[in-house]
Amino acid sequence: MHIKIQVVIEEEFGQTTIEDIVQFEKGSEQLNSVGLSLLESKQLLQALQKTIVLHQADSYTTAHQECPCCHNKRTIKSYHTIQFRTLFGIVSIPSVRLYHCACDNTSAKSFGLLNEWLPEHTSPELLYIETKWASLMSYESTADCLHDVLPVNQSLNPATVRNHLHTVAKRMETELEGKPDHLSGCPRDWGNLPKPDKPMTVGIDGGYVRNWNEKNTHLEVIAGKSYSATQPSKRFGFVQKMDDHPQRRLMNVLEQQGMQANQQITFLSDGADNVRELQYYMYPESEHVLDWFHVTMKLTVLNQFAKGLAHSDPDEGAKVTKALESTKWYLWHGNVERALDKIEDCSDLCNDEEIHYQNRKKFLKHLKEMDTYIRNNQHLIPNYGEKWRYGETISTAFVESTINEVVAKRMVKKQQMQWTHEGAHYLLQTRTAVLNNDLHHHFERWYPGLKIENSVEEPESTKLAA
Repeated sequence: MHIKIQVVIEEEFGQTTIEDIVQFEKGSEQLNSVGLSLLESKQLLQALQKTIVLHQADSYTTAHQECPCCHNKRTIKSYHTIQFRTLFGIVSIPSVRLYHCACDNTSAKSFGLLNEWLPEHTSPELLYIETKWASLMSYESTADCLHDVLPVNQSLNPATVRNHLHTVAKRMETELEGKPDHLSGCPRDWGNLPKPDKPMTVGIDGGYVRNWNEKNTHLEVIAGKSYSATQPSKRFGFVQKMDDHPQRRLMNVLEQQGMQANQQITFLSDGADNVRELQYYMYPESEHVLDWFHVTMKLTVLNQFAKGLAHSDPDEGAKVTKALESTKWYLWHGNVERALDKIEDCSDLCNDEEIHYQNRKKFLKHLKEMDTYIRNNQHLIPNYGEKWRYGETISTAFVESTINEVVAKRMVKKQQMQWTHEGAHYLLQTRTAVLNNDLHHHFERWYPGLKIENSVEEPESTKLAA
């Protein structure tokens, strides 16, 4: 069976062109000859793409060779070829360089006509697919998958994919410049605003990835999630060294969720200095809560030491264990002063030189760190029990899952590679945009007329707070 595929192109002025683009020889005896194979589909798409792009370029050249002012035909300086990269291969397009007309006051003597039509020489859809896939898996896997399913050019490699992702991320970063990093308007007028939506909860935490510049160290990244009962959740992330205005980034995320100045917002964090600085000064009427999840993690470590102490000194171990239980109870009910007293009692008990526990000094060190942690964050410790009974969020366990989703799955656990500050920061921007279902909105705004099919994320309910 001989199959010939033609394309019919109808010009604006009624002229019709018929071109043969590809031919196949297909049999009917074997199963592998039924329908188009992947290779044949690649050949078809590549040939069709080339035909369409070349006709479009020719139409554009014909329509714009005249001067828009005097309508005289501009003189050709030279001919050259530009390479247009698409999802269906590279198309070599003949182009002309024209002299500017005498009526044009521009300082340049000549210009490439198609360079104005295709300034980036890369199709937006190729940039979009590269960025989306590379945000979800490694650069090498992205390049391999594109080669497997699409007739992209063979020169596409992990470095190219990474550079294109960085280009997209830089453009997203540029859009943040000039946006506010605090609430605008006068607080006296906030009460006159329409009734706000449901309260919002913002959880912020830090994670670590391996540092490329200093091989034996890690660099810290900040990530978080904001959500409410009526709005889809939004994730954000950044490398603090690369972001001079993190409040601006968080404010932009909250505004995308329809935040109003009179809306109730609760910030949950682990009490680290860099995280506290991010949430302070941005929304003065918000509530700041120390994450109960991190408090219990530190108490769990102390209880493990207490169990070890009970093996060598049962009486002292029992007293310390009881004091730690009281510490947790007091913290749960927001009684910071009594909790600090119980931590001090534990330290006094462990200061006895007659105790035979071999990790006694380590235990004392952790007790001192716990005391400092509670003192530094005592203004962030509410009555957790009361909040819990009223169904309010008291833990950033959902942020721990966000750290895993935003950072660990792509940058730590499965992808054992090292990162520069710049590379980690840019990847976080595109990855959060993909997870937030926002990346296609950016491309559709940058390239009017571009339509990208994308599934709409369903709003997340308050079950996240549980």
